[in-house]
Amino acid sequence: MRMLIPLTLLLIVLAACSSPEEKALKHAREEPLQPAETYTWTTQPLTFQQPPADWRRDRWNQGGLLGVDFIHAKSVGERIYIAEYVKVARRAEREGRREPYRLEDVYEETLFSLEGWPVPADSFTVHAAVLDTMAGLEAYRLDFTMNPPGREHQLVGREYYFMVGNHLFQAAFLGLPANLVLFERVVETITVPESGAGP
Repeated sequence: MRMLIPLTLLLIVLAACSSPEEKALKHAREEPLQPAETYTWTTQPLTFQQPPADWRRDRWNQGGLLGVDFIHAKSVGERIYIAEYVKVARRAEREGRREPYRLEDVYEETLFSLEGWPVPADSFTVHAAVLDTMAGLEAYRLDFTMNPPGREHQLVGREYYFMVGNHLFQAAFLGLPANLVLFERVVETITVPESGAGP
């Protein structure tokens, strides 16, 4: 019994000594995602589980992208969004295109750009987009880091570009490194409902 008391105290001390980064990473790995929801921004629905409840949901409608945005409450402005770049599907419809576009031919239309950010361009380190997979779908992945002037935290960003028929989607994250794990958990739940419009 006397041996249990020092062991218990040691565990309490170790738990108290965990850094904020370690606690954030544990939260990102273990906090349950919210139930799956199907989004129908256009004719091609997507289904995925939402981030935990401390990520506030809002509509995303910027730069030709229509979708959903999740902002992390009480954070440094961390966000996740998943959206469709609607111009590609609209163009395919105008052209009466039956054969889907290839991802490599259209993903650069919505590729990450340094324009429009409220911080200097030299705050960023941007890596080249690489071919990858996400939730079993072929995707291009682009990673970057941002060191905003006057802020102590470096932010990391990741964007995936993927196609469903003639619909070009983008899934993006900007935030603290620990929550990149959470972003990956969310995007790995993406599925394409069979009721989708196809090409």
